[in-house]
Amino acid sequence: MTKLQETLTIRNNMIKNRIVMAPMVTFSFHGDNGSYYGKQHIEHYAERAKGGAGLIIVQATSVFGAVDAKNMWSTDNSTSLKQIVSNCHAYGATIMLQLSCGDMDINQLSTAEINSMQIDMKQAAISACQIGFNGVEYHFAHGFTLCKFLDTSYNRRTDQYGGNATNRTRVLTELLPEIRNNTHEKFIIAVRMGEYLPRSQDGIEVAKIFEKSGVDLLHISFGMYPPEYAVPESFKCSSITYSGCKIKKEVNIPVIAVNEIRTEEQVRFLIENDYVDFAGIGRGMLSDPEFANHIIKSEPVNQCFGCKECLWFTNHTMCPSKNK
Repeated sequence: MTKLQETLTIRNNMIKNRIVMAPMVTFSFHGDNGSYYGKQHIEHYAERAKGGAGLIIVQATSVFGAVDAKNMWSTDNSTSLKQIVSNCHAYGATIMLQLSCGDMDINQLSTAEINSMQIDMKQAAISACQIGFNGVEYHFAHGFTLCKFLDTSYNRRTDQYGGNATNRTRVLTELLPEIRNNTHEKFIIAVRMGEYLPRSQDGIEVAKIFEKSGVDLLHISFGMYPPEYAVPESFKCSSITYSGCKIKKEVNIPVIAVNEIRTEEQVRFLIENDYVDFAGIGRGMLSDPEFANHIIKSEPVNQCFGCKECLWFTNHTMCPSKNK
């Protein structure tokens, strides 16, 4: 057995290998009877769980409506999500749900509006736990609402949600005790974030605060903008992936690295050299549902072509790797 196949336990959840299906919104999918989630999503995640992924993070799901069980938290949507969870567990995968707060200008939000958003943030985690997810991942990356709190060049707030790093992370950290009190002891809370906020030291400081506050897992992508810094000559992955490796050196909780990881060589390079704990696979797992099993067995993968305009997200039936 190689390190790639070693289990890793987070809050007593034993993750069976080091390959993660990263969260990707499948824009071309449609739910059933007017709901957001449905048969296409159920089959999509079941195929990747059957394909060997150790951890699956379901695509970004808006927290708004969680309190009233509306929108993406309606009965029909929750029923589909329960089936997704059940199927993934049946194949031995650990499964989490990414939670999103949309794309708002945080500098224009009143304190009361932030507090209202936090109520949905908290309830979304509790509801995900009740549905059966092993945990949630808060989406603090890619320039969206929560990411804007973290970035010192964007966040101009002068209240308790702006200024120093403790304040900029407060939108989540002050919720954690209540989330813990209303979920079971094995429930994982993760954060997806970037390194450059906008400086590397800002991201490192934020990562350490999240760790100290009780976050169990960090998933490192990018913040407001993808980094453009060069990586060491011997590094076999992108600058975004390298950010995960840098944050890994600064914290003691598990770290997922992600971005354009498409080959067995890259996955083994990251895991077997202890650069990070997990390799997050995005489009590579869209083009090949059996990506994890193929990598573990050193079999060829149905490799993503890396199209500049990814057709999967507009019409998945047109993806060239799916149709080759």
